[in-house]
Amino acid sequence: MKKKYNLKTVKLPAWLFVAVMIPLYEAFLYFATAENYLFKRFATILILAMGFSCALALIVSLFPPKVQKWLAFSVVFLLAVLYITQYFIRDAYQVFMTFEGILNGAGNVATNYLDVVVSLLLRNLWKILLLLLPIALYARFVRVPRTRWLSRFCLLCVALSMYMMGLGLVYRFDMDAEKFSGTTAFNDAVESFGLNMGIGMDLLRGDGKETLEFEISDFAPVTEAPTEAETREPVSAVPTATELPGETVPQETEPAKVLQPHTLGLDFQKLAEAEEIDQIAAVHQYMASQTPAMENEYTGLFAGKNLILITAEAFSQYVVDEERTPTLYRMMTEGIYFTDYYQPTWGSGTTGGEYSNLLSLVPYDSTRSMQEVIQQDIFHTMGKQLQKQGYASAAFHNNDYTYYNRHKTHTHLGYDIFMGEGNGMEEGLTRMWPQSDEEMFKFTIPQYIDKQPFSLYYMTVSGHATYTFDSNSAARKNQEYVKDLDYSGVVKAYLACNMEMEHSMAYLLEQLEEKGIADDTVVVIATDHYPYGLVPSETWGTKKNYLRELIGQPVSDSFIRDKSALIIWSGCLEDMDLRVDDPVMSLDILPTLSNLFGVEYDSRLMCGRDIFSEEEPLAFWLDGSWKTDKGSYSDGKFTPAEGVTVDEEYIQRVKTTISNKKTFSQAVTFYNYFNYITAALDGSNPTAAE
Repeated sequence: MKKKYNLKTVKLPAWLFVAVMIPLYEAFLYFATAENYLFKRFATILILAMGFSCALALIVSLFPPKVQKWLAFSVVFLLAVLYITQYFIRDAYQVFMTFEGILNGAGNVATNYLDVVVSLLLRNLWKILLLLLPIALYARFVRVPRTRWLSRFCLLCVALSMYMMGLGLVYRFDMDAEKFSGTTAFNDAVESFGLNMGIGMDLLRGDGKETLEFEISDFAPVTEAPTEAETREPVSAVPTATELPGETVPQETEPAKVLQPHTLGLDFQKLAEAEEIDQIAAVHQYMASQTPAMENEYTGLFAGKNLILITAEAFSQYVVDEERTPTLYRMMTEGIYFTDYYQPTWGSGTTGGEYSNLLSLVPYDSTRSMQEVIQQDIFHTMGKQLQKQGYASAAFHNNDYTYYNRHKTHTHLGYDIFMGEGNGMEEGLTRMWPQSDEEMFKFTIPQYIDKQPFSLYYMTVSGHATYTFDSNSAARKNQEYVKDLDYSGVVKAYLACNMEMEHSMAYLLEQLEEKGIADDTVVVIATDHYPYGLVPSETWGTKKNYLRELIGQPVSDSFIRDKSALIIWSGCLEDMDLRVDDPVMSLDILPTLSNLFGVEYDSRLMCGRDIFSEEEPLAFWLDGSWKTDKGSYSDGKFTPAEGVTVDEEYIQRVKTTISNKKTFSQAVTFYNYFNYITAALDGSNPTAAE
């Protein structure tokens, strides 16, 4: 009698299943998310994935056959879910997120974007089933044989060989070698080395104790700033008498101001010598190596004025048009006019942009960086500084007030109250998505306009994707303003929903001028990130790169993608003709405002620079790219500005500067470093946990 073939009897080593599936998932993630396919990078990622999968397979092989089968099933299934999750996150937000970032945002996404999530899953159900199919077939039809010790030995050898080969390729190709450091963001690690390595680097970083290293011995500031007090003429010398026709009257001017360094009188060298925790001592030592910025002729220009800080959702320079958005155009060109401003993509979406704007620190650790402000006294924010001076203060958001825990973080950043939808803002908003920025400003302005001086913060939402007139209420509301533009419907919808900022600012300036306080109020507008809802994404329903259409050229690098608009406006600036052509980034907002408002601060505790100081302009990204007035650096290559020549020492010095700034920000996040600064200032014991 002919024996029937039984699929249940198919033999397949569990370790082989693990060793094969993980590189396949890594390949899927790379080809599904990479913007530019580089064979060298893919080869490196695949080889490192093989090293990881063989190491994991070796561990699985140490168990009895029955245990091996279900252990391999569980491991591969969990990893498949992780790879699929990261694929969807990358598709939606253009970044990969750590476990912590995913957990912090999961509840908010489920609450606010449930319909988008369900639609996305349904549209991609075939991909999910295809990726899970091998796991189902393995569970149903495979019988695991015993594993020989020779097989285990081979797995060990292959794992070691693959890791050595992968690391060798990294340094051989010289593409991503600089990213093997504790300050490399999770997103950049995954892009360069694969998800398995990104997770491994994140876990090894842990609380930062193993990676908190500054390059102090070789460190030198890119430009030297004076450390002694100096004198300089004030912004404008106002004569005390006027010259009449036919006679000359001696003019008396204000005496030259004695300029001081922006410090708080801390002796970081002594703090380093007295500190028992090595990592904190290292940060103090780094602080001691820094040269503080000096006061300048613009110091105190805004002293005593009202301040309104705005982080505008997905705002960009391309929103501003002289005819379509006359108020924004007036504010951008007649305030301090920035022609080369950047909001880098930090890998943490909106909360990362807010963090860099408000704290002048690098938000490299997904959502954790902002959440850590609750644990320490980061006292140099404009909110804290003006709150200390008795300003009336409040922060507003026209979306869920608990999103990113803003109701906890923002009150800790110097605002007496935080109002969002759910704790008061809903009373002034029409129920729709996204909510109206114009309605938020009209609802909140009467609450503070007569409480001068005031310090306010807004986080808007009308500029949020999806950019279609059917799904975006803000775009639909303002469709008439863009109907004649020569753009696709998606780009028109983006520009239309950002008309909410134009209407909001028109109303705000009207109210300030009616009250006679336009000259006594400073309005700052910066974005959180580039409009990632315009790049190809199944989440936002974009089939092609509409960002290229908006910009008018290929989005070939971060310098093009992340160039944006920064507005610093006050009625008192409109006759001053202040224009800044040097590179400026979001980290520069806080030190610039601190100098202009004349508050006491230590410039060494900020990663940005006061744009009016003598410090060299610098904009940098987590992937190692940077730009100064002398040129730009990307993918291991420096491109000098026209007519400029620099040596290798200059390039290395800038790299060191950036590395140290990222390490310092890491110390703030992992060690609650500002608690130690507060303790040094008031003489108490630090409350930061080790």
